[in-house]
Amino acid sequence: MPYSRRVLTVAVLGVVEARSNGDRLSVPAGKTTELLVRLALEAGSSVRVDALLEDLWPHGTGRNTLQSKVSQLRRALGSKDFVAAENDTYRLAVDPSGVDALYVTHLAATASAARRAGDATTALERAKEALALFRGEMGIDDGDWAAPHRARLEEVRLGLLEDVMAARVDLGAGGELVAELETLVTQHPLRERLWGSLMTALYRGGRQSDALAAYARVRKLLVDELGVEPAPALRTLERELLLQSAVVGGDPAPNPVAVPSNLPRSRTALVGRVRECASLRDLVAAHRFVNVVGPAGVGKTRLMLETASHTQPPGGVWLVRLEAVDGSADLEQVVAETLHVAGRMQLRERLLGAQTLLLLDNCEHLVTNASALVAQFLWDLPGLSICATSQVPLGLDDELVFHLEPLSQPDSVQLFWARARQMRRQLVVDIDSTALVEEVCQSLDGLPLAIELAAARVRSLSIEDIARRLDDRFALLQDPSGNRPERRRALAGAIGWSYDLLFPDDQRGLWALSCFAGSACLGAVEHVLGALDVPKDAVVDTLTRLVDRSLVTVDGSDDGRVRYRLLDSIRAYASERLADSQLTETVHRAHAVWYAQRADWCAENIRSANQPTCLTIARTERANVHSALSWSRTNDPDLGVRIALGFGWTWVVLGDGPAAAARVRSTLSSTTPPLHTVSAHLVASWLEASAGNVALAQQDLDTAASIAGQLTTAEFKADVARHRAFVFLQQGLAHEALACSVASLATYRDLDLQWETAASLILAAYGELMIGDTAAAARDGAEAARILTQLGDSWGLVHAKAMLGGIAQVERRFEDAIDALGGAAKESAALGFVGQAGLHLGSLARVQQRAGHTADATATFAQAITAATASGDGRMVAAAKLNLARLMRSTGNGPAAVPYLRENLDWYAGAGGGDGALLSRCVLAAETDDETSLEVVLKLARSEKHDLVAVLALDGLARLQAEAGDPANATVLLAEADALYPAVAHLLDDADRPDRAAVLATTGKPHA
Repeated sequence: MPYSRRVLTVAVLGVVEARSNGDRLSVPAGKTTELLVRLALEAGSSVRVDALLEDLWPHGTGRNTLQSKVSQLRRALGSKDFVAAENDTYRLAVDPSGVDALYVTHLAATASAARRAGDATTALERAKEALALFRGEMGIDDGDWAAPHRARLEEVRLGLLEDVMAARVDLGAGGELVAELETLVTQHPLRERLWGSLMTALYRGGRQSDALAAYARVRKLLVDELGVEPAPALRTLERELLLQSAVVGGDPAPNPVAVPSNLPRSRTALVGRVRECASLRDLVAAHRFVNVVGPAGVGKTRLMLETASHTQPPGGVWLVRLEAVDGSADLEQVVAETLHVAGRMQLRERLLGAQTLLLLDNCEHLVTNASALVAQFLWDLPGLSICATSQVPLGLDDELVFHLEPLSQPDSVQLFWARARQMRRQLVVDIDSTALVEEVCQSLDGLPLAIELAAARVRSLSIEDIARRLDDRFALLQDPSGNRPERRRALAGAIGWSYDLLFPDDQRGLWALSCFAGSACLGAVEHVLGALDVPKDAVVDTLTRLVDRSLVTVDGSDDGRVRYRLLDSIRAYASERLADSQLTETVHRAHAVWYAQRADWCAENIRSANQPTCLTIARTERANVHSALSWSRTNDPDLGVRIALGFGWTWVVLGDGPAAAARVRSTLSSTTPPLHTVSAHLVASWLEASAGNVALAQQDLDTAASIAGQLTTAEFKADVARHRAFVFLQQGLAHEALACSVASLATYRDLDLQWETAASLILAAYGELMIGDTAAAARDGAEAARILTQLGDSWGLVHAKAMLGGIAQVERRFEDAIDALGGAAKESAALGFVGQAGLHLGSLARVQQRAGHTADATATFAQAITAATASGDGRMVAAAKLNLARLMRSTGNGPAAVPYLRENLDWYAGAGGGDGALLSRCVLAAETDDETSLEVVLKLARSEKHDLVAVLALDGLARLQAEAGDPANATVLLAEADALYPAVAHLLDDADRPDRAAVLATTGKPHA
C-alpha cells in the first residue's frame, strides 16, 4: 500500500480540536491540551523546554512531567513525528495555515491589504472567512501565558469586524447596515472605523443629520474618555458629509455623455418577496457573481430586476435577456450588443471603465456557454459584478447560488388577491372564497407565474370555477416522471388551461408573438397576424384580451409607446402549438418580411429628418432583426441581404462597428447579386474602420473594389473611392484621402447625388485640414453643411459643424474652436450619438490644451475616453489617450503618460495600426529615453513623410544627445527638427515639444 502523509490541523478558537486527515483526535484534557495549544500557537517554530515549563507550570515542576505530557500528546496525535524534539526544544509539526489562530491572522492581513488596494470585494470575502473561524475564545481557561494571545486574537477579531463593515460600505451599502453598526459601536465605542462606517451608512440612508450627530457622539466620547480628538480620517469624513460629497453617496457631478441602464420599468408591485429582496441585495453587494436559481415560474427574473433597480453602480445596470438566444450564439457578442458596443475589445474597454452590474436572465439552456462567459468576465474584468437567473447552477467556483423558493402560503394568497383585484375591483372576499384561494395556491405550489395566471381568470370566472378547473388540469404539475424540462412540467398545465379558454384569434396571437425575440410593436404583430388570417381591425382586441389574461406582458417606454412580450414559458408553449398547426414557416417568413420592410424604410430615411426614428427602430428591434437574419440565412438568403443592407447605414450612425459588419457579411453567399455584394462589403468596411480595425476594413474594400471594377456603374466606383477616403483618414494618410474624396465627388456631382456629395465634401475637408489648407476645408465644409441641412441629416450635420472648430484650431483661433467643438459635443450627446460625442470631446480637449487651459483639457480628455469607450470606438480611445499623454509630458508629468502609451501600442498592434500608432511609439520612446526606438521611429517617419512624428523624434534624440554630453550633435538634430516644423505648425505648438525646451535649457540657448 502506498505511503500517504498524514496532515495535522489544530483549532484553538473555541473548544480545542486536533484532526488528522480530517478525523478528530482525542487529546487528554488539562496540561496535555494546554501543551498542544502552546505549541500550536508557534506552529513551525521550536519552543524551548524552559519556556514551556515556565508557562505551563509557573509554580515549578520537573522536566519529567513535561516529557510525560509530551508522550501523552504524541500518543493522542497518533505519531511521535508530530511532536519533534531537538536541542532542548519541542516543535509541533503542523503547517501554520493548519492552526486556525494563525490562519485568521493571515486572512486578516490579506483583507486589510485588499481594502487598502481598493479591492473591497476581496476584503469582504477574506474578512468574513476569517470571522467564521472564531467559534469562541481560545480553548484553555488557565495560564497567564495565554492572556497576550487572547488579547491579540480579540484585536484581530475586532479588526475583521471593522473590515467587514468598511468593505460593505465601500461596495455601496447604506441604510441597511445602520442597526448592525449601532449595536457594534455600543459594544466597542472606541473603535473609530466602526463609527466611520456608521456615519456613511446613515448618510446613504438619507439621514445626514443623524450621521453628523453620530460624529458628535464619538467626538464627545473620545474627548471625555481619552482626552483626544477623532483621527484625521474621521474628521475628513465629517467634512465630506457636510459637503454632501459624492464619495459618501452624494450626487455625482453630471456626466455630459450619459450611458443609461436598460432595466424595464415595473408595472406592478412585487408581492411577498421583501426578505428575499433584502438578502439578494446584500449578496450582490458583497459577491461578484450571484446566481438566482429556482424552478420556472418562481419569479427569478422579477426578483433580480427589483433588486437591481435599487443599485446604482457608476457603469450602470444592464439586463441581457437570453431566452431567445440559442446554443450557437456568441454570448459575449450578445452582451456587447446589449451595451451598444461593437465587439469583444470594445466591450472589455467599456466594462473596465467603471463598476458595472450585468444581469444575465434565463441561462438554463446555455449552461456551458454561460458558465464559460461568466468565468472569463470575472477573471478579466475586476470592476464587473454579475447576477444571473437559471434553473440550475452554472457550476463555477466563484458562484454564489441564491436558491429562490416558491412563495409561502400566506404570500401566495396575498399575491392572488392583489392580481385578482386588478382584474375585478368589486371582488367579494369572504370566508368561503378565502378558503378556495388557499386551496388554489396550495395546488399551484406557490409558483408566482401560475398564481398570476389563475388570478387573471377572475375577470370571467368565479373563484369556485377556477378552483374546480385547477383540480382537473393541474394533475400534470405533479407528474415527476415527465420527460420535459422542469419548467414545462411545472407550468404546462397552467398555460394549457389558459390557452384552451382563448378564442381562436387569441391563440393565433400567441403563435404570432412566439416568433419575436423579446418584444414586438403593434405594427409588427398586426403584420404577422395578417399572415395567419386575423383581420387587422381585430388585432387590438386580441392583444387586449391576452394582456388581461396575463399571457402577454406590456412594456412601456418613455415616449408613451408600448411593446408586447411573452413570458418565456408561455413563449415555449405557444411555439409548440404553432408547430402543431404546421404554420411555423408562414409565421417566421412574415416576421422576416416585416423587418425587411423596416430595413427598406430606414435605408430611405436614415439620411433625412427621420433619422431619429431610424435609430429608434434599430435600437429597439435589435434582437428581432438578428432573429430575422438568422431565419433568412437558411430559408431566404436574398431577404437576409435586403435586411442587412437596409439597416447598414443606420448601424453606422449608431456606431455598431465590427458586430454589424459581421452581420452584414454573414448574409452573403455565392448567389448574392454583385451589386448587393459590393454594397455589403462597402458598409462592412466603414463599420470596421469606424471602430478602428483598418486591416479588416481594407480587406472589405479590396473585395468590393475587385467586383465593382467589373461593373459599368459609375456610382459604385465612386462609392469605393469614398470609402477608401474614410479608411485613409483613419490611417492618417491625408493626401490619399483627399485624392479619393475628390475622385468620388466628381461622379456624385454629375449624378446629382446630394447626400453622397456632402459626404465626400466632409471627407475632403478633413483631409484638407490635416494638410493645413483651411481655405479649402472651410469651402467644402460649408457646402456640405448646406446640403445636409436641406436633407435633415443630424449626424452628418454635426460632423460638418465640427469642421468650423477644426478650421479655427488650425488658424489658432482657439477660443472659437472651443466654442464650436464644445457645441458639437453637446449636440452629439443630446442626439444620442455617444461615439460622435467622444470624437468631438477629444478634439475639444486638444484645443483646450493648445489654448493653455491645462486643467480643462485634462478633464475633457477623461470625458472623451469615457465616451469613446462606451461607444466601443477603440481608435478614438487611443487618440484621446495619446493626446492626454502628450499633455502630461508637456506639464512635467511624463511618467504618468507611460501606461496610456503602452496600452495604445497594444491596441494598435491588434487593430492593424493606423493614425496614432507611430506617434504613440515616438512619444513612449522619448519618455522612456529609448534611443534605439527613437531612431527606428525617425526612419519610419521619414519614409512615410510623417513630418509631425519626425519633428518629435528629432527633439527626443536631441535631448538624449545633450544629456549625454554632446551639445553639438544635439544642436544639429534640433536644427533639422526646426526646419521641418513649419510644415506641421498648424498641428504642433511649442508646448508640444518639451524635449526641445529641455535641449535649449541644457545648451543655454534662448527659445526660438
